[in-house]
Amino acid sequence: MPLEDVFKSLNQILKSFELTNSEIKIYSLLLRESLTPRQISKKLGISERIVREKLRHLLELGLIERELINRGWIGYLYRARSLKEALPPLIKKMEKLLESFENEVEKVL
Repeated sequence: MPLEDVFKSLNQILKSFELTNSEIKIYSLLLRESLTPRQISKKLGISERIVREKLRHLLELGLIERELINRGWIGYLYRARSLKEALPPLIKKMEKLLESFENEVEKVL
């Protein structure tokens, strides 16, 4: 693997943890109250499709949780995990990915 590809791979790993401005706004909003995607969309003026995309990424990172609700309709209610609660697993996930990356680089070198 050429050195350029090594750095491109590392960059991809780091980008997977990057938060967009919209994700930061959604996370901050969910720290204050639990909301549905539609409610988040209305409060932030972001399309519901984009909100759902951003929620998926926040879920993958473990920054938020969702609860299945049935109120005459079935959907999800999202809430933010506190940073104290969410940060340790997030850091472990980063460490594992970087360790895996390091192992791959060692195979090439």
